Order: sequence, then structure tokens, then C-alpha cells
Amino acid sequence: MLQRWQNTLEWLNAALLILLPLYSYTLPTAAPLNTLLLLYLPAAAALVATWRLKTGCRPLPSLSGAAWLEQHLLLALLLTLLYWLYLPLAPFSTRDAQLLWLSNQLVIAGLILRLYWVYRTTRVNTPDTADTQSWLVGYASQSGMAQQLAQRSAQQLRQAGFQVALAGLDQLTQQQLQQHQKALFVVSTYGEGEPPDNASRFYQLAQQWQQSLGQLQYAVLALGDRSYQQFCGFGHWLDQWLHSREAKALQPVLELDSTERQPQALSQWQQLLSSLTLQAPVEPDESLWFNAGLSSRYIANPASSGLPCYVVKLQAPTSLQWRAGDLLEVQPENSKCSVALWLTKHLINGCQAVYYQDRHVPLCWALAELQLDKVQPPATGEPLAGWLAAQPKLPLRSYSIASIPEEGQLMLLVRQVQQANGSLGIGSGWLTAWAMEQQPLQLRLRRHSSFYLPADNPPVIFIANGTGIAGIRALLAQRVKRGHKQNWLLFGERRQHTDFFFAKDIRQWQQQGFITHCDLAFSQDQPDKYYVQHALAAQRDRLQQWLAQGAAIYVCGSLQGMGSAVHQVLTDIVGENELNRLRLQGRYRRDLY
Repeated sequence: MLQRWQNTLEWLNAALLILLPLYSYTLPTAAPLNTLLLLYLPAAAALVATWRLKTGCRPLPSLSGAAWLEQHLLLALLLTLLYWLYLPLAPFSTRDAQLLWLSNQLVIAGLILRLYWVYRTTRVNTPDTADTQSWLVGYASQSGMAQQLAQRSAQQLRQAGFQVALAGLDQLTQQQLQQHQKALFVVSTYGEGEPPDNASRFYQLAQQWQQSLGQLQYAVLALGDRSYQQFCGFGHWLDQWLHSREAKALQPVLELDSTERQPQALSQWQQLLSSLTLQAPVEPDESLWFNAGLSSRYIANPASSGLPCYVVKLQAPTSLQWRAGDLLEVQPENSKCSVALWLTKHLINGCQAVYYQDRHVPLCWALAELQLDKVQPPATGEPLAGWLAAQPKLPLRSYSIASIPEEGQLMLLVRQVQQANGSLGIGSGWLTAWAMEQQPLQLRLRRHSSFYLPADNPPVIFIANGTGIAGIRALLAQRVKRGHKQNWLLFGERRQHTDFFFAKDIRQWQQQGFITHCDLAFSQDQPDKYYVQHALAAQRDRLQQWLAQGAAIYVCGSLQGMGSAVHQVLTDIVGENELNRLRLQGRYRRDLY
């Protein structure tokens, strides 16, 4: 608004300087010529200087008629007040000298402001300045993948000499978005189009922000899982919201399927970073993958009315270090039977050698990693290496690690999934049935920093159902190793005598005093269904006491059902604002699927 006023005042001052000689001539008592020249020349020089500087200022966006009229009516009111109240205080008695005296003050003040705005514009537009070199990299992550990609993107920008502000969306304010000219957003989608926990507050507040972000150029990398109906839903919402605030997209939203081992969207994102940093694209680091032999597995819920669950133990490489809360990504493989049926159907020799992933292997080995229902046989004479590279690979599967490094093994708790035709799901089938003992499995560790334990020793409330106890078991084992005893466990499943996973460990930790409270909810052990959310609601007073002592809450298990029900109970007890505060403090963490 000040810049618009200044533009108008410059024209008014110009008109005054042009018409003043005629006005002075008509006055019966004009000021002496030397007085007028003393006032006239500085005003004219300052006015010319402001016009010369105007070209170095940023152009102003146009205003609607109502806003333009409102601003200029206010300026007219201020000028009227100056004329009636301030002009009589001038040290000159004649009206022409008084007008020149006031004009000098306005023009010189305008010149100072114009110098400041030129300086601000130059800082923004000069390639070597900090503002242009500064990028905002925002992320919204639930399982840690989006956060890792955002950190990697920020690192590439820093290596190219840019200054980078890296922050979760809940840490961003409206003012921060308005202060940046360039931004990258790496955001995942939670459930059916919902924002992750560290973006829920941003999602609520952003819809109330009305200020323009017309200065902002941005790009969005949206992560999701195609098995959900609202694939990358939150990423598309963020893109639409930024567009509605007049921000300019550097390119359309990139959709990254987090179940793909080498997603094409990640290559496109690297190409964007390469164009921004003028450096070669960074290729995905395949060294992050490692092989681990299947040590053993056993059914954890024999005679259960539910689907079978297996404890799967893998031989961890001695160099591998993980933290309680981390996830393990598995590259599953088809059963030998499925591969043999496909080869028989298409009359192809599965023993012929092919070059696949930098090694010579039998064709049947390569086919084990592909989505066979989407693979068409090669054309006659087509090179097998090129044909294999173009085929879709089986999607990755992620599992919570149930052990800590001191236990010497990677331990998973895997529930078998049954397809509509009765066959096993690819990931659970591979780990619980098809992979042979001592057979090496392809794995990758995924850091999950949003589910790590606090560095200090507050009380911790652990809530889990089903196989969600796997991630909680690792956290409890870490707390036991540290000697931290203020732990409260709430766990729910079907029946206690068949579905109490890791019961031996939990009972032992209870006896040792590491679990001070253990509330169990086995839904089928009584006539009325009793779930973990009911157990939590029954301990309302204890929950409030623990939170008053600074307790943190960790929830792991199913998103639909337990996750949403527990969240509702917590909201009913402590209130939505308090729950948001706990989340921002890192005292409410969820790993739901």
C-alpha cells in the first residue's frame, strides 16, 4: 500500500512543481524568489531521483476496483488532515512556500523509501545474494520415506551452494511461506487421502490463510501407495492449495509409488534437482540394499481364529545398525510354482541364462521378482536383458522391526494375507511360506525417525493391536536396555491363549518392573467385544496423570479400527488442541497401516 501511495504522491508532487510558478504569480503576496528556489530545487531533484529509481523496484500486482478505491480514499483523507492540521505549522507565511515545504518532506521521505525498496528488489533478483540462494524444503512424512527424500534433496541443494531451510509442514508458518521465493515439497499421503501426522495442523490452518503466495515458485513430490483409492491425495491437495494462493508450479505434481523399488517419479525429481543445481542427477543408491539369510520362522498364533502370524528371524549383517522404530523393506519374490506355471504357459525355457541386475542368472530367478500377471512374453528375437528391464517388478513390502541390534537378529511379525482366490499375498507369502531357510532375502533398512524414542527418560504409554506389537516390542526392548521403567502397555488381539504375541517377553519385563501397567484387551474372551480403545477409555484418570508427568504416547497397529478409535478416545479425554500440542512436542507418535 505504501508503494501505491508513493506512486500517487509522486504524480501529485510533479503536478505541484509544474503548476506552482503559475500559482505563485496569481498570489497577491508570494514568497521571495530565493526562498522559492531554495525549496523548489531540492524537491525537483528528489522527485527526478525517485522516478529514476522506480525502474529498479518490483512491479506491483494490480488491485481490484474496490481495493484501489479504498486505498486512495484513505490517502486522500491523510492528505486532507496534513493540509488542515500540519500545513499551518510551516515556518513560512505564504501558501506557495508552505506547499513547497510540505512537498519537500513528502518527496525526500519517498526517496528514502524508494532506495529501500530498490535494495530489497536487488537482493531478491541478484543471483549471488542469499535470498535467491535460499530454498524452502518442506516435508510431510508418516513412515520416514518422505522425510528422507526431503533431507536428500536439501543436501543436494546445499552442495550446490544454496541456503536451505528444511522443515516439516507443521513447523511452517504463513510468514515463512511468504518470505521464500522457491520451495520444494515432499509429502506422503496417510490412509485414504489424509495428511500425515506432522502435517495435520498445517492442513487445518492453511485452509484459513488468505494471503497471496504469488512470489513463490514450487514443486511437489507426492508419495503414496496405489493400493489406496486416493493415491497421493494429500500431495494433490497441497498442489491445488498452493495454486489457489497464486504460487507458480515449476512442473506438474510427481506421483511416487512408495512400493516401487526404482520409481520413475524419483528419476524425474532428480532431473528437476539437476536442472536447479546444474549438477548431474543423483542415481538411486542400490548399495542400500543388502542380503540377509532367513534364520528361522515359526507360527506365533497356533489354533487362532484369525489368519496365521509368523515370527520371522533374519541374519543381520554385522555392519548393520538400526534403531528401535525403524522399518525393513523387503523385495518379495514369487513362489517357484507360480514361475513354473508362467514358463509352461508361454513355452519358455526358464533355465537359459540372462543378464539381470548386473549378474548372469537363470531366467526363472529373474522372473521370480516380476509381477507375472502383468508380464507379456518376449517377442521372437527380442533380447532378454532389455525385455526384463522393461517388466514391472513386484512391489516392496515394509515391516516394523521387532528387535534391537543387541539381540543379533532382525525379527519381524508377519500376518499372512489371503487373496480372494485363496492364494497368499506376495509379501507375506514370501516371508512365511515360499522363502527357504538360509535363503538370502533382499532387504533395505528405512529410517523411521518420527517413531524413535525420546532421548531422555519420560514415562511412555505404548498402545498396539495385532502385529503392531512388533514395533512396540522393539521400543520396549530399547527402554529395558536403557533401564527406563516407567512404561505402560495397552495391547489388543482376539484371544489371550492363542494371540498374545511376545507374551514371554512382556511377562518377563513386567516381573522385572519395566512395565508398570499392562492393560490387555482380547476381544473374543468375553461375550461383549472389548478392544484396546475400551481399555484406554477405562483408564482415563491414569492417562491424565501420566500426561501431566510428561508422558509420551506411541501407537502402532491398524489405521482403520484401532488407530482412529484410539485417536478419538484421546481426543475425548484431553481435547483436540492438547493432542495437537502433544504431537508438535513429539509426545504423540503413530505408526499405523
